[in-house]
Amino acid sequence: MNFILSQIMGAIALLLMIISYFDKNKIRFFFIQLIANIFYGLSFIFSNAMVAGINSLISIVRVLLLYIYNRKDKKPPLIFILIFSIIYITVGIIFIKDYYDIITIITPILFTVAMWMKDMQIIRYFLIIPNTLLIFYSLINQVYTSALLSLLEVIILIIAIIKYKYFNKKNTKDANNKLEKDNDLKNTNS
Repeated sequence: MNFILSQIMGAIALLLMIISYFDKNKIRFFFIQLIANIFYGLSFIFSNAMVAGINSLISIVRVLLLYIYNRKDKKPPLIFILIFSIIYITVGIIFIKDYYDIITIITPILFTVAMWMKDMQIIRYFLIIPNTLLIFYSLINQVYTSALLSLLEVIILIIAIIKYKYFNKKNTKDANNKLEKDNDLKNTNS
């Protein structure tokens, strides 16, 4: 029964995470991530991967705080990363079962650093690393929907990176062309 619950929780988290990466609004992105982390953490707890589960649930607080900072259009202080890193490491020390649990001590720290950044495109680039590590961790712990989630997140991140990079280039190019036409029009009228 726990195996099935683990997979269901992972599937819900998967859908929410995919939705979040295509949202341009950083505040909505954080809100969706917050809800997804609840299901993601539960998927690991039901599979008895306690370091991953507890650190994922702690990440809910991290995402909530980042959401609040972003709503106020403020960047959290650097100590924010340090405090959460200490918490993740402490949970890891208390609940570690196997050496590969170290992955789930490192990955939430990497997520914290990424979420601390302002630029959504840089966040997308940075999130590829921890998501790749979580693919392997999830497979080891037989949380297959969470492994699929991490794999799809990597794919979605790459697609989003390409999409927004191309979209921004196209808009910049269109704006430059319009500016050139406006300047040409002004020059011919003078």
